[in-house]
Amino acid sequence: MKHVVMIGCFRIPCSSAGQFLSFILLLLLTVNGRAETGAWRTQTVSLEKGWNAVWLEVDPEAATPEDVFAGKPVDIVAAYTLPVSEAQFANNPTVNVQTLAGWTVWYAPHRADAPLSRLGRLTGNKGYLVHALELTTLEMRGTVQMSAVRWTPDSYNLVGFSVQMPGGPTFKQFFQGSPAHNHNKIYRLLNGTWRRVLEPDAESLRAGEAFWIYCDGASDYPGPLQVSSSSKVGVLLTETGSGNVSFLNRTVHPLAFTLEQVTDGNSDVPMAALVTTYKDNVVGQAGDAPVGFPAGAWSQAFPEYEAGTGVTLPLALRPQGLAKGTYTSLLKVTTDLGSVTYVPVTAVKE
Repeated sequence: MKHVVMIGCFRIPCSSAGQFLSFILLLLLTVNGRAETGAWRTQTVSLEKGWNAVWLEVDPEAATPEDVFAGKPVDIVAAYTLPVSEAQFANNPTVNVQTLAGWTVWYAPHRADAPLSRLGRLTGNKGYLVHALELTTLEMRGTVQMSAVRWTPDSYNLVGFSVQMPGGPTFKQFFQGSPAHNHNKIYRLLNGTWRRVLEPDAESLRAGEAFWIYCDGASDYPGPLQVSSSSKVGVLLTETGSGNVSFLNRTVHPLAFTLEQVTDGNSDVPMAALVTTYKDNVVGQAGDAPVGFPAGAWSQAFPEYEAGTGVTLPLALRPQGLAKGTYTSLLKVTTDLGSVTYVPVTAVKE
């Protein structure tokens, strides 16, 4: 049976009941253009006294700066909204958001300039400058969204990436597969001053850190391993609708990775990989056989894939024994280089 969904003046056909239910689930999980997957993670960020360049990996549960930094010695937070030229680093390497154009700033309520605050909300997959009055650690609980860096061509971009800590890749290892970024036009914040990374093969990325990197021309580079799902909000599973996760090696050498389900702060999503089976010596296809993953947290290593190659993993819900309701978890993908990608999983038992 073919279903037709009306979105405004657009007619979107869904060829199967499973596809139709997954599409309806996607609509229900999207509010005001933002994905509400409910897949949670707590990000820990250590702040030095003074200015810090922070890459926020989650959409905070408490989204306003007042709530995120309540009780913390943080008095200024700034987000940049315009392209950046190298001249700004050469002429004024010290952070000064008050004198440079393009910053949207929040000032703590106790400051005299608090009425000038214009930054009303913090969002994930975005870089911020955070000024701390003393050494402190932030633990920010929030939802994880599927989102790759949107590079502004021929400009410096304030970006960051999820990596293992410790054990993150060097800048050279991370960007070697991208001609637009395989250079040393990179600046990281040290002691309140932007310093150029002169030896990309000797310095490593750090989790929760943002840095300026020049994008030479147009690029869609997401990192060493490109991870995508059948839905923009992650993997959506129903009793009759399956999803998938695709992995593509974007480096110039073989790359291996490990896939694991993270249930901390979430509910377990019992799932299975759909393995295609054949009959008659691979002449006729017999169908898909589900291979179940263990309940709860699990880890599965994948073999090396050559540069430019990858694999798609079809996933299905194992609804047996599940009560009706919505379940969430995270798939964590870790490469042998130390780069990390999170994929939200949402399942509905009708």
